[in-house]
Amino acid sequence: MKRHPELISLSQEHHQSLRLAKQCLDTAAGGDEEKCKALCDHILDIFDAEWDRHFRDEEKTIFDITATLNGKIHELGVQLVDEHDRMRSMAGEMQQGDCRQLAAFGELLKDHTRLEERELFPLVEEQFTREQLQQILANT
Repeated sequence: MKRHPELISLSQEHHQSLRLAKQCLDTAAGGDEEKCKALCDHILDIFDAEWDRHFRDEEKTIFDITATLNGKIHELGVQLVDEHDRMRSMAGEMQQGDCRQLAAFGELLKDHTRLEERELFPLVEEQFTREQLQQILANT
């Protein structure tokens, strides 16, 4: 999918999040609690530096703007920020290494990422000003 240059960096990170989501789902489906615990530990190790940073970047560049708009883009912004908060909570509960929790996190991460790529980003490209798009690039 062709992306506006200002969104390419976030889109590339989305590719990584889809890989992590698949890894979560595959590991959880295997049912090996030891492997689930190891992946949960890995997610905890990288969450703040990688995923929470990504969420904060989107929130300060994209979702601060969508909050001022009307219609579908506003609704998506509200939903996606809520999903960021849910994933933060889920990551905080991963110390137990539970396969069901890992699967739920993977499913939400997958659905969330696809929603941003398929629905939000096209609206951002269409409705944001050139200056707003440049702010995304400058802050990610």
